[in-house]
Amino acid sequence: MLFSTANDFTSGLLLGLFVLAVFLIMLLALKKWEFDDALLASSFSSFVISAILTSAGLLNLLWTLGFLTILAFTAFYMFVAKNR
Repeated sequence: MLFSTANDFTSGLLLGLFVLAVFLIMLLALKKWEFDDALLASSFSSFVISAILTSAGLLNLLWTLGFLTILAFTAFYMFVAKNR
């Protein structure tokens, strides 16, 4: 109740910054991988988390589209770089 109210007062910014923090923590935790692979994995998981929160009405759609954009550009770069 308190968490949902705080999220409503901040217009979804609370959970948006939480998902962004999860994205950055995963990106740093996967530093043993190549940067492209770590970025792809963390953006995909952040996209899935934000999509679930958006469908629940707790997060704005722009957060989901932002993570989807990062995911799409990373996947496109990896596809182009591997096919050279």
